[in-house]
Amino acid sequence: MTRTYELGLVIEPRQSDETVLEIVAKYRDMIAASGGTVTAEDNWGRRKLAYPIRKFNEGKYVFLFVASEGSVTWTDIERNLMQNEAILRYLVVRTDLDLKRAATKAKKRKKPAQIEESEP
Repeated sequence: MTRTYELGLVIEPRQSDETVLEIVAKYRDMIAASGGTVTAEDNWGRRKLAYPIRKFNEGKYVFLFVASEGSVTWTDIERNLMQNEAILRYLVVRTDLDLKRAATKAKKRKKPAQIEESEP
């Protein structure tokens, strides 16, 4: 079963675009080394933060979409994310469970409609 994840990074705004690309490449390589593949990358650029983090009012947002057959060992990746001074915040979300729940709800909605059609 393929598991899908979304990794969101908020990087310091004073980092150059080249540095941001290097940071993203580093974590892309770490994900590949742990058994996952980065299916998509979404760079939002510089955005205003909802509240100041380490006296920064803005951050550079990058999202990586990851797929893996087994479970990616996120402990090593998260430890490196915490130790990296250039990263203000990060979040890893497993998204395949949400897709599975949505598919289950869609099936439940279709079943009553099929029953009503067969009764008359």
